Amino acid sequence: MEFALWAYPWDLLDEGPTRVTNRLDELGVGEVTLATNYHTVQAFAPHNPERRTFFARASSYFEPGEGYGRLEPVPYEGMTGDWVADIAAELGDVRLNSWTVGCHNSRLGMQHPDVTLTSAHGDDLVFGLCPSNPDVQEYLVALVHDLAVREHFDRIELETFDYFYGTGFGWHHQKIHAQLGTLGEFLFGLCFCDHCRENAEDAGIDTDDVRTTVADALDSVIAGSTPHDLSPELWLREHGAVAEYVGVRAETLADLYADFAVASGQTPLGYYVGAPEPGREWMLGADLEQLSEHVDYYCLPAYESSTAEVMDAYQAVDALSPDVPLHVGLLPGHPAIHDEETLVDIVDALRAAGVPRVSFYNYGLLPEQSLDWIRAATNPAGL
Repeated sequence: MEFALWAYPWDLLDEGPTRVTNRLDELGVGEVTLATNYHTVQAFAPHNPERRTFFARASSYFEPGEGYGRLEPVPYEGMTGDWVADIAAELGDVRLNSWTVGCHNSRLGMQHPDVTLTSAHGDDLVFGLCPSNPDVQEYLVALVHDLAVREHFDRIELETFDYFYGTGFGWHHQKIHAQLGTLGEFLFGLCFCDHCRENAEDAGIDTDDVRTTVADALDSVIAGSTPHDLSPELWLREHGAVAEYVGVRAETLADLYADFAVASGQTPLGYYVGAPEPGREWMLGADLEQLSEHVDYYCLPAYESSTAEVMDAYQAVDALSPDVPLHVGLLPGHPAIHDEETLVDIVDALRAAGVPRVSFYNYGLLPEQSLDWIRAATNPAGL
């Protein structure tokens, strides 16, 4: 079993990449999965030697190359030079992966609301770019290619390269006091931008009817006329045109992933699964069986508190595409795992299940005691 740690560039630079490399060796971790293009964040840094928190808008931590169109990554304003290149030059034998956020980009969404997700009620959901939009597709493919040609990375991992979360929510201070449930959130997040509608119309779907159906159904959930806890799968069985609309969206995303596979060249490509919950990736447009032709593995962030919960999540996703290697991410700290014994038990269970790689979230966010737990989990007795 291989082990990786997700990390932010500011934490590695503040501590020093060489010192971090030495610490990772002590922890039994051979890979850093570095945030290269990331969403807006405030990160609390419990063991950073220079700070206790870091703020940034949606930013890249490298200087973008050529090949972008209307949309391109915006480098972090406080960056001097190229942070990714600086870190890569000092990591030694530690392998470096790109942790790459795609459609969750409120900076680009606010600048270009016409490329964002659009609710059935006509709201621009500016936290999420729509992957049906040609400008967004060009941006995402160029981003993958830009990272692949740098030759820094052993892997490129894709987060929110999809119809972001499939819930209609993703802003920093969202306020929700209506009980929507999974069904209501799905209905609210279903995109009806011009390009999603055009794709569906090309497939013979009456998108005006579908949009009206979805908008009315969301209002019915809000009013309490439709139960908020009704399964979205059951609701779709009774609304065939909407189900067909959802199917077109999955085909659009699968075609886009074929372009990602070409853009990544020989660099292995992974996709983060498990949102909005394990086994329901279809809600954000991801048919894992279709995507399996274009990715090298999936990674499931299973930020649960017990072995049983982690294994349930793992099995829910693995059943959807059993031929694709499934890696797992764990959170060995608050609010998920609270002691060393639990982390060791979970890693042992994943090892027994044949999971090839476990990643821990996140080097800069975890307190020192959590790093000690990682050391215990990667070095089981007798191995």
